[in-house]
Amino acid sequence: MPTRPSDPGTTALGRVQQAAELCKGDPDFMLSLARGMQVLLAFSERHAPLSVSDIAAKTALDRAVVRRCIFTLEQMGMVRGESRRYVLDADVLSLGHAFFSSSDLVHRAQPLMDALSDTVHTNAALAILNNHDVVYLVRSQSRRLTQRSLGMGSRLPAYCTSLGRVLLAGLPAADLDAYFRSTKRRPLTSYTVTDERKLREILKAVRKDGFAAVNQEVELDLVGIAIPVSVPGFHQPLALSVTVNPRFTTVREMKDRYLVHMRDTAKRLEAL
Repeated sequence: MPTRPSDPGTTALGRVQQAAELCKGDPDFMLSLARGMQVLLAFSERHAPLSVSDIAAKTALDRAVVRRCIFTLEQMGMVRGESRRYVLDADVLSLGHAFFSSSDLVHRAQPLMDALSDTVHTNAALAILNNHDVVYLVRSQSRRLTQRSLGMGSRLPAYCTSLGRVLLAGLPAADLDAYFRSTKRRPLTSYTVTDERKLREILKAVRKDGFAAVNQEVELDLVGIAIPVSVPGFHQPLALSVTVNPRFTTVREMKDRYLVHMRDTAKRLEAL
């Protein structure tokens, strides 16, 4: 029986394409559904509207196939046309909402994250690794720190976030190699580390220390610290973070100020 590709460096579109190739000829595999998913996922890496030709180029599908998929998705309210170009429509959000609504972890973890945020008087988050990014499952926003509003499903690059570095540090060596081969790392601020050798050194230290601290690498005036979390019954590794403005707490002070509270919350999460 074919197995689903799991290379963390492969995009969601790439995994669907691999699955379609792997399951070619299998009578139980719905090729039309796979093609529709490829068309939807073609929109994931660009904010600009896409033409049928753009989508065909990204997915390697025949233009006639793309046209039929687009027509179907448009009738379903998932895509809308703008002068022969297309963008995702609001109804596509229902797909992501279905995941979060069905995840018991999200509902059970939210009160614990809110309690942590109240204790440390700043933002707290719980996230997973998905392809090149961290994806927020639960977040508690403090009134004290409101530069960026990140809710459930929000994504940030893994290489420059404390959450991402904790999760990358936990990958098997082959998966981490695949991540570095496929990811495009660009500086988001003057502090962002993008060099692979340096990042590998950082990840080695994260494994040793059990936490990751990041100083203004995602955006200026924002520092973060994260630790790994493992929740029984949840199939993916998790990371828990606290972020704060360095005017209130410097990156050097974060370990002493927040780590004990984060680890207490992690134990509560692991007991869910």
